[in-house]
Amino acid sequence: MIVFWDREAGRDGADSDPTDSHPLDSRDTSAAAYVADGLILHVGTAEDARSQAANGSCEALVVLTENERMEDGGLLADASVPVYVFTKADKQSRFVIQLLFHYLASIQSHVFSRKTFAGTGPDAEMDWERVLKHIQDNLGTGELSLESVAKECYVCKWQFSKVFKKRFGITFRDYLIEQRIGEAKKLLVKGHSVTDACYAVGYGDMTHFGRIFRKKVGVSPSDYRKHYYSQFIL
Repeated sequence: MIVFWDREAGRDGADSDPTDSHPLDSRDTSAAAYVADGLILHVGTAEDARSQAANGSCEALVVLTENERMEDGGLLADASVPVYVFTKADKQSRFVIQLLFHYLASIQSHVFSRKTFAGTGPDAEMDWERVLKHIQDNLGTGELSLESVAKECYVCKWQFSKVFKKRFGITFRDYLIEQRIGEAKKLLVKGHSVTDACYAVGYGDMTHFGRIFRKKVGVSPSDYRKHYYSQFIL
């Protein structure tokens, strides 16, 4: 779903003939159909736009304004999805932009309704068993990332991030950290050095690994190894 915030929509509506309905106005029948299908959502305030973009409930936020620049800097800072800002957009330009995004949204919906390499859709029909196996098999590679896994699933990283969190109740980044730290703990208990454990689970920087490990486990990797490896060999 793409969220639209047209900053001048309310003003345009006040200055125009109420019987002259814009073809892509959210009050119009055609636009309402898109909203009902979950493709496009029109919001009327900056707070609504910020909320939609911050909680990741959409694929993208599109902001249209006649001004030369957008003054709502907090909107961009809080967003967890791509934000597209079109400035100096007159009424005709805003109409064309909305028409384009309606079309793109309809294509996206059609693509996601078909079978893909990783599954059959962006959510419930995703082949999650295969996705998790791919993550587990590549924990030790530095290339493993949200972008690389999303690419394997033939979806954009924003869409994958959204459906992953919806499915597992945790962000992809946090899941990846949990898996890597879990594997590192197993290696340390078996007597592997902190350096070996660090690189074996995909971390390329010892300082970063130590900081993440301490944050998740409560002790440093070396202290964890010293305590649990001694018990393991008894």
